[in-house]
Amino acid sequence: MSLGERDTSSRGTSLEVTVKTRFAPSPTGYLHLGNARIALINYIVAAQEGGSFLLRIEDTDVKRSDPAFVQGIMEDLTWLGVVWEGEPVFQSTRLSLYKEKAFNLWSKGLAYPCFCTPHELEAHRQECLKRGRPPRYSGKCRGLSMSEVQARIAEGEPYVLRLKVSPSAIVEWKDPIKGRKRFRGKDLDDIILLRCDGTPTYHLAMVVDDGEAGITHVIRGEDHLSNTPYHILLFEGLDYPVPIFAHVPLVYLPEGHIMEKREGSSWTLRSLRDKGYLPLAVVNLLVTLGWNPPHSPPLSWSEILESFHINELSSSPVTFSPSTLASINKKLLAALTVEELLEALRPYLPSDLPTERLEEAVVLMRGDSSTLVELALWVERLLRGPHHVDLTPEEKRILEELASLRREHSTWDAALEKLGSELGRRGRGMLYQTFRKALLGVPYGPPINELLDFLKDEVESRMRSIVGFGNF
Repeated sequence: MSLGERDTSSRGTSLEVTVKTRFAPSPTGYLHLGNARIALINYIVAAQEGGSFLLRIEDTDVKRSDPAFVQGIMEDLTWLGVVWEGEPVFQSTRLSLYKEKAFNLWSKGLAYPCFCTPHELEAHRQECLKRGRPPRYSGKCRGLSMSEVQARIAEGEPYVLRLKVSPSAIVEWKDPIKGRKRFRGKDLDDIILLRCDGTPTYHLAMVVDDGEAGITHVIRGEDHLSNTPYHILLFEGLDYPVPIFAHVPLVYLPEGHIMEKREGSSWTLRSLRDKGYLPLAVVNLLVTLGWNPPHSPPLSWSEILESFHINELSSSPVTFSPSTLASINKKLLAALTVEELLEALRPYLPSDLPTERLEEAVVLMRGDSSTLVELALWVERLLRGPHHVDLTPEEKRILEELASLRREHSTWDAALEKLGSELGRRGRGMLYQTFRKALLGVPYGPPINELLDFLKDEVESRMRSIVGFGNF
């Protein structure tokens, strides 16, 4: 007997079953935007139906798993607003269950021991590649008699357990994103379920965990599309209801390559939080990758839950746009109340920064900032001024002329107007840039009149420190 002898296209969850989704990361790095997008979509689908969203940590790869990443994943999801139900499940605590299920498949004739050595398997793989064939398992151990199997096991010969796929199998399912998919058994492989050391492969552990939890919707990246026929066969072989499978297109960076999980990535949730992006801005970016909302972002959580539909997601890969994220974040920052903005900004401000005019500085610069980090820098520039300014000879000459004119006029406004008229239209722009540079450390910023109004008497002290003149 082998798996896959009937069409599975009609298998799935009934309307009466409570929707259950899950996110199952491996703790080998921090969450990047691609993985976070999968978690978010799973969470939204469950929340829309009043169902459950679960978290599972796939940590059977002991060498690559790191407890620090487990904590980081949970912190990142919480920051994003994705809340799971109950305690996370750790695969490393369920090894005996996976082994039991694998041997259950063997007892049904749906799996079989394979004694082929790594050297034999590699030699066969190279031969397949040489002949231009898919490097599938040869089936060498598939027909071994039970007596031979028992004898070889009794002698201590190492073996794996493989899935026994029927060549006549037809595996079909309707993917909400990718449409109807169909695989033939003769094009599939007898994949390994249990390794020689008794640890499960991803295929076995994933199906057992989803089956035991009663997961109704498996929503994951399209890189798992080729795994799905094996998983459907395993769900059936283990007598679990077959869930709905949906495969989300991958996210590409502007440079043209797929976003991958790696420590130090610029586009992990951790790095975005450190850069001062709001969680809702990241949520908006992720949910609108490949989906057209009813109106332009930003959307509130309630609007997302009301209008998002997984079957409206594009079936093609999507490209992440940093400028789109910055634009959404800027709009959200502008929409916050001053009190909300101050609360969000505090972690990004130096602890010893003067606070007397903090609110005024925030109000002045909030419209020009795309992130909390940018806003914090502007606030510090306004409240403290530049530590050091490198001036070109031309910039120094302009400031010296301005300082000289200030002695002849009652205000800086009047001195600026006088020098600006002397320098002409092009020179006026250079004047304003140089003046901002002296006061803030950068040649851009708020309008000159607003800057002068905010700094008031500090203009003279900052100019003295830069130009080196006495009283103006």
